[in-house]
Amino acid sequence: MSLIGQEEGIEHGTLHGFRQHTRRKVAATEACGCLQAKRDDEKAKSKARQAGLAPRSAGQHKWNGGKFAAGTSRPEANTAVREACPTEGCGQEATGRFPRQRGWVRVHVAGSAEPARDFCSGSCATFGIALAELRMDNAAA
Repeated sequence: MSLIGQEEGIEHGTLHGFRQHTRRKVAATEACGCLQAKRDDEKAKSKARQAGLAPRSAGQHKWNGGKFAAGTSRPEANTAVREACPTEGCGQEATGRFPRQRGWVRVHVAGSAEPARDFCSGSCATFGIALAELRMDNAAA
């Protein structure tokens, strides 16, 4: 049985009650206290954001294994983005008409200051493409 339109059973004066109003498509009023509960919740979240404490749900903490504390949503800037590829010759400047070995990928981005390079795999080539795009010559555009 649908609860849409039914006001009975709503926990008035709470944020949960405001959500019940929304789900049931029953207008929340000042008299029931649900609108004030919603405003109070938004005000608390705003204060937390201004203090640098991004509110995270328990599900978010569980998902990321608690690795990030409030206000640190990314790794430190001095952390290495990627480790060097252990394959010999990966990322070296390209020589000749074709890559040295079968299955290797040659990356050359037109307009980039970065020379053409050969990479051992698609994931390494993706890194090479990003590097070449970062070094685009904007004067040529």
